[in-house]
Amino acid sequence: MTHSIPRLHPGRSFRDATDYLYRLPRGAKSSGLARAGEFYDRLGTPQDAVRTVHVAGTAGKGSVSTFLASILDAHGWRVGAHLSPHVRSILERFQVAGAPITECAFLDIVDRIAPVAEGMADSDVGMPTFFEVANAIAFAHFASVPVDYSVIETGIGGLLDATNTIRRPDKLAVITRIGLDHTDMLGDTESAIARHKAGILPRGGHGIALRHPSREVRRTIATVAQERRCVLDQLDDRAISCDISAAGTHVRLHDSEPMKLGLEGRHQGVNAALALRAAEFLAARDGWSLDPARVRDGLADATLPGRFERRTTVDGQQLVLDGAHNAVKLAALTSTLQDLYPGQRLTWVLAFKDDKDIDAALAALAPSAAGIVATEFRETGRGTGAASCMPARKVAERARAHGLRSIAVECPIEAVTMAGLVAGDAPVVVSGSFLLLSAVTSVLEPARSAHR
Repeated sequence: MTHSIPRLHPGRSFRDATDYLYRLPRGAKSSGLARAGEFYDRLGTPQDAVRTVHVAGTAGKGSVSTFLASILDAHGWRVGAHLSPHVRSILERFQVAGAPITECAFLDIVDRIAPVAEGMADSDVGMPTFFEVANAIAFAHFASVPVDYSVIETGIGGLLDATNTIRRPDKLAVITRIGLDHTDMLGDTESAIARHKAGILPRGGHGIALRHPSREVRRTIATVAQERRCVLDQLDDRAISCDISAAGTHVRLHDSEPMKLGLEGRHQGVNAALALRAAEFLAARDGWSLDPARVRDGLADATLPGRFERRTTVDGQQLVLDGAHNAVKLAALTSTLQDLYPGQRLTWVLAFKDDKDIDAALAALAPSAAGIVATEFRETGRGTGAASCMPARKVAERARAHGLRSIAVECPIEAVTMAGLVAGDAPVVVSGSFLLLSAVTSVLEPARSAHR
């Protein structure tokens, strides 16, 4: 009905514009790509304005996108990166040359897009969702700058994800690590999920995929590629050497000297290798050369909020902030913690959305956890999807069932304080959701300035 349509009124502020976006429908998937396609058509197909790398996967999308954008930046290209979710500001989602969009540019684009979105409210497909509008902001921003390349993350899946409206024949698809997540939407097997991820492979184009250990998953991706006459390049991670220590994370690729990574964790070696493989393809296709020194700079300068982000509270407590929210990501986080803090079990502050497989998540993190402080977050004004927060008491109960000491503290700030009292001089790990990371921002010391 008309009275329920979100409206952006004249004289708006940045706060008004973000509130408007957060009032948009969330999680509506029934239209497939029809609604997103019509919306972007009405906007003049901005998703096809620039050369694009499209990234899908269960884990590693943000890291691969960040490494690739940083490598391309280091070579002098102007690069737009659409990353999700954001941690502290919606502006983080829309980056050019490693810097978030300005509030002024954001407002200008929302002003242009809002009337088009509102005009679809009475159409057969309905008003666009938060994610569809967020994509439109990224596409419009990158087209207007303009950028030389854009790197676009999928939201969920790939086949029916709103970003899969990109139709440029020169789109490069990259598929990262695949595991079980969003099984209610994508299927309950890795092969079913792989088919959704492979849905971004361009017809008659080129794709790069991380070689999956399962032959069935590899066959699924290869079959989709064959159906689309898409050339598929599979990266074998068994040849990648990665070391992590107090000096940072270093990867060795193509028998090169070890290269330092701006993102920490042994798993980041694979993400860096995928990004480099994508950069190599773009350079060969588009007629420019990769400079080893610039590759090294790009990998070292990569930064991404909420991925093994080391911060300190105003009270001096050391934290590791990581938005890992499924078993694949939590296993990678646990491995990194064990590499950096050998022999130590750390205290975790945890909160999850209620659509997560909590038992698989807890099993993945248990080897590095001395105890759990379970907590909750509020979801108002984030545009994050339909799932709500799992009650802290449920998280605590399931943690105890996995043999972990656990208490429930509903307030995330109080949970961090409680965990700090238990942890002493050791860092506290805050994880399970990017929404939890956002909820504890107010107790953090200001971050040092960073660049990519």
